Amino acid sequence: MDALRLMTRRNVVRGIATTAVTVAFPCPSHAQSAARVVVIGGGFGGAACARALRKINPKLQVTLVEPNRTFTACPFSNEVIAGLRNIEAQQFSYDKIAADGVTVIAQAAIKVDPQARTVGLADGTSLGYDRLVLAPGIDLRFDALPGYDEAISTKMPHAWKAGEQTVLLRRQIEAMDDGGLVALAVPAAPLRCPPAPYERASLIAHYLKAKKPRSKVILLDAKDAIPQQRLFENAWKELYPGMIERISLSQGGRVVSVDPSTNTLVTDFGNYDAQVANVIPPQKAGRIASIAGAVDSTGWCPIDPRHLCLQARAQYSRHRRCLHRWRHSEICVSRQRRGQGMREYCR
Repeated sequence: MDALRLMTRRNVVRGIATTAVTVAFPCPSHAQSAARVVVIGGGFGGAACARALRKINPKLQVTLVEPNRTFTACPFSNEVIAGLRNIEAQQFSYDKIAADGVTVIAQAAIKVDPQARTVGLADGTSLGYDRLVLAPGIDLRFDALPGYDEAISTKMPHAWKAGEQTVLLRRQIEAMDDGGLVALAVPAAPLRCPPAPYERASLIAHYLKAKKPRSKVILLDAKDAIPQQRLFENAWKELYPGMIERISLSQGGRVVSVDPSTNTLVTDFGNYDAQVANVIPPQKAGRIASIAGAVDSTGWCPIDPRHLCLQARAQYSRHRRCLHRWRHSEICVSRQRRGQGMREYCR
């Protein structure tokens, strides 16, 4: 069987953590201090890796750098939008991470110096490391869609980072009149959790069917093929007949600009005025990945899919000699059960 099909999030985290311990560190003499690992990013990947490192070798000094004191999980956040779950159920502290012996620093990492092996923090301090793990998550490319920016997202929410945006989209849908249109602008790949926009459309339709049955959902999509396409399309026909429409790239579904004054989404072949506009912008790897020199011209970190490590490329040769890093994020691992990931993260 294809080895990639056997991957699980837990196996990937263990593999990365074990590699960090057994390969990255030379065998220290008794006189040497404990090896220092700094993990940047406290999402599923970074937090799970930090805990795994401590469990594999309790002597390691593991530091997790994450500016947010509360983690708000994206998996299941679409249920918040549909009124099936409260946002508080998505929120977790880092107390259990710290209880496992990981030092948690609530600061943003703003600089990586691979020669000095230091990470600069937003408060002006720095951390030394022997090995560095990047788990940068994603950033939204607000400059990629004319008419849309971070300020406009308070009117046309993306809800692609769970939290206030999730609640905002839910409230807009709840306030919409029966018979209104909810429009989702879906970007081209790559993006975080590719099936999520279609799951979101399904859950919004579930809410509308019960509360606002004359309303509709339209997906304006910059892709032709989507994950689990037959499954979604069959479910829409069976459960929400006539309520969900998807316009693909070849049908003119790509959103090329927005007009927030009228809540209008402009595509290659037409304009759509929505009562609720959920605009998901294009994405890229989190900013610290770019600062560390781990991204290519696409804005993403190129990886070798066999072990999810950065591909060996000439422009990284200097960094590879003095900065050993692994990028582990939910965008690298597919076909995972989200509930299993949340349970492992929080337990």
